[in-house]
Amino acid sequence: MSASFRRTPGFERRNDMVEATLDCIADLGITATTVRAVAARAGVSNGLIRHHFASKNNLIVAAYRRTIEMMTRPSLDVLETMRGTPHKRLAHFVAACLAGPVADPRMLSVWATFISRVRVDEQIAREHHEGYLNFRRASERIIEEVLAADGRRIAAAELERLGIAVNALIDGLWLEGCLAENFDEKEQVHIGLRSVEALLAVELPDPF
Repeated sequence: MSASFRRTPGFERRNDMVEATLDCIADLGITATTVRAVAARAGVSNGLIRHHFASKNNLIVAAYRRTIEMMTRPSLDVLETMRGTPHKRLAHFVAACLAGPVADPRMLSVWATFISRVRVDEQIAREHHEGYLNFRRASERIIEEVLAADGRRIAAAELERLGIAVNALIDGLWLEGCLAENFDEKEQVHIGLRSVEALLAVELPDPF
């Protein structure tokens, strides 16, 4: 991820406003992210922003939805599009969770700002809950596939516990990596793979 959350020139105007909102939040925080500040970043009028979002809060919620997408889409794409054994797909899933654009400290800054709002903003809380459940359920499906490939069947309750544990492990390593002064992407992924292997009692291939 570059210094800006924007993708390419000329994409849909509404998305441009959301990306500009993320830039503002990363640099200024949510409180100082005003409609006027976003309009200046996006190169549009205040009125156009209000036309699309009606209020600052709607714009903030849309920005958080986009944040969840940026944080989860690389790893979910692995599960949805990659061919190969379940073990290979899980290894690449873990790698996508810990390396690449998601490991940019700027992403951590924005995420932390939104997380502080989960307990006080119902709309942010709903987006957070939905995003988390979708991601965890995807994790559970690939875990189940890996265990089944090894001839192991587990109860739904145990699968849920493993999904929670794997997600907590990945979240902790992601946080550690974003805060590290000398981030070694391959080492971070290696630690993640070995940790997931120990948790699930499986062997995973090297994704590099």
